[in-house]
Amino acid sequence: MIETGLTIANADTNSEEEAVLVEEKFDAEEDEDSPELEIPLSDRKLVTHPYDFVIRSLKDQIDDGTLILADKFQRRQVWDRTKSSRLIESLLLNVPIPVCYFAELEDGTYSVIDGQQRLTAIYRFLHDEYPLRALKVLSELNRQKFYQLDAPYKRLLLSRTIRCIVILKESHPDIKYDVFERLNSGFVPLNAQELRNSVYRGKLNDLIHQLSEDEVFQKARRVSDIDKRMHDCEMILRFFAFHFHLSEYKGTLARFLDRYLESGINFDEETLEQHRALFRQTIDDVYYVFEDRAFRRYTLENGWEKSLNRAIYDVVMLFFARLNSEDIRAMKDEIVEALKQVCQDPEFCEAITSSTKNKDRIQMRLDKWREALLNIGLDVPYLQVGQ
Repeated sequence: MIETGLTIANADTNSEEEAVLVEEKFDAEEDEDSPELEIPLSDRKLVTHPYDFVIRSLKDQIDDGTLILADKFQRRQVWDRTKSSRLIESLLLNVPIPVCYFAELEDGTYSVIDGQQRLTAIYRFLHDEYPLRALKVLSELNRQKFYQLDAPYKRLLLSRTIRCIVILKESHPDIKYDVFERLNSGFVPLNAQELRNSVYRGKLNDLIHQLSEDEVFQKARRVSDIDKRMHDCEMILRFFAFHFHLSEYKGTLARFLDRYLESGINFDEETLEQHRALFRQTIDDVYYVFEDRAFRRYTLENGWEKSLNRAIYDVVMLFFARLNSEDIRAMKDEIVEALKQVCQDPEFCEAITSSTKNKDRIQMRLDKWREALLNIGLDVPYLQVGQ
């Protein structure tokens, strides 16, 4: 059986209730401008082809694996059933819907870049995964699934066409990504990690999704499920990228993470297992020491903050990954106290709260945390950011 990647875990198709996924609270990180693409004009090649696909054909392509919706783990879907139902109503009323954009992959299959939520909503309805609701014009169809529709409505829906633009594989990869970012203005715009998930499908991306469901990782973040906007996946990618390529960081985090995920598309099994074991051992050690205080800032006024601080996550994970597990666990209390103390250091505080993606700020917080660990007797290496 071909996996379509559209099974909704824990979906109750007999209930009007929506599954609620977590969206974590993080300390704010500043936005960063996308860097200018340094590509010679002669190499800036973008090749596209338009198609008008009938919905029946799109469904068949998803079923046979020719068309791949980006999120294999559709519990992360963003649209609720009301929004999905209104889309179906628009199609039945012949209301134009936005163009979808696909990327042609090396094997000739298509990955959905813009239009994922629309196509997911249509596909799920055709597979009777939810009943229509909150329709205003075709209100007589409320509470009906696809199989319950009268035959004329079924034929009408299956025969509707959707304009789809395919960005062919001959296009320059960086130009393709630039186009995807410019297209990212749909009903629910993708964030950076959701966009990576669409563009850099492959073995590392699949592993990151698996690790996002790690029970200890979720406990450390005080959540009980995956994050619906993939912030958890970005945290895992962030750890891998900084751990293995810290010396290559130039100050633009988004592109740095893009490049690392792209490099992992075809990782072999040994490399994937190295990543899996590294992450699980590191997060186990972190949770053993900090429990649900992991990755939080400590202040004298308010104690441990509720919001997760990604800058603290970076430094704790990076040094724990380079320490012996027994040494870490033997000094649990001292390490917790060391973090509480370093959080009172003005330079460390600035490095975890302001311009946190800046190369010098990353170096500063790494140096300060290393010094704190050295002071309690742990032998930790020096970590250099960039060249």
